[in-house]
Amino acid sequence: MQRADPSILTNGNRPATTDVGTWYCTYYDDNWDNVGGMGYVPTYYRPLCSDTPDDYRTYRADDAAVIDYHLAQLAAAQIDFILFEVTPGGLGGYRLTMQPFVDKARAVCERLALWNAGNPWKIRYAIAAGAHYGVYQSDPVGLCMEREAQEVWETFVTNPAYGGEDTCYQLNGKPLLVYWGDPEANPRHWAAYEGDKTYGERFSIRYASDVRAGTYGWNIYASGTVLHPEVEVVSPGWGHYTRAEPPYVERQAGRFYQRCWDTVLGNSLPAIVMVVTFNDYLENTAVWTADTSAVTDADRWLNPAGELDPALYWRLTVDNIRRLRKG
Repeated sequence: MQRADPSILTNGNRPATTDVGTWYCTYYDDNWDNVGGMGYVPTYYRPLCSDTPDDYRTYRADDAAVIDYHLAQLAAAQIDFILFEVTPGGLGGYRLTMQPFVDKARAVCERLALWNAGNPWKIRYAIAAGAHYGVYQSDPVGLCMEREAQEVWETFVTNPAYGGEDTCYQLNGKPLLVYWGDPEANPRHWAAYEGDKTYGERFSIRYASDVRAGTYGWNIYASGTVLHPEVEVVSPGWGHYTRAEPPYVERQAGRFYQRCWDTVLGNSLPAIVMVVTFNDYLENTAVWTADTSAVTDADRWLNPAGELDPALYWRLTVDNIRRLRKG
């Protein structure tokens, strides 16, 4: 199984092979009953937070011990980079009520720099910012994108405490920057924007919304993974039982997630496989090990035998990355 387009350049751990990335969420504070204040239902997932057996609990996203544990698991799975989910706002001066998500991403970056300094498997990061009405409001979309790119460049990319550019995931020689919003309109807005693009042009800009060819996520449809030479998304499911648009996508005891991986592995490989997500317990896309016995708004994690299986989706993730690496 060969990469569909070897000319797409990335800086993963194994040059010229397919990289694996995963969305990483920093929403979490002490109160999981109202995570982020975004109107979500209470979050009843209890993820595993350490090597201690049965340490299933809530956590703060800036807890250094939990971050370090996550990084160790990501490296053991041979995941090349994380994509910070800060699309609700908090960058570039926009929607500052969401700035705590960005601040917690900074805490992860500090731990990433320390991890990479002492471990052979490097984990890099990229930022997913918001380019939607909830963020830009009355400003031109292009201006919003440029202002967010400026903050990412000045306070993330060039920050020595975060490892500088060496810790950034790069696509075709530039740090990757993903914008969540309208995947058809936003590229046109950016192309048509006549203001200064000094900072935006320092990045490889890509887009996310629903899963379609060439996007980096977010919500997947029941049709599953969409083929594309640069990036293909795998996801265990999406949404809440009551969510009508887009439709809720059932986990099917892991069968849906496995079908996504089989689509990737049964075709010419992309440059990047994106896992949506490592730890989003708000829209029910997480794959990291969690106790779901109290979940009421989405599928509990049952294996094909009908048993609660907290590690089911992480095992599937690790096993399929091994298949990918072996070719």
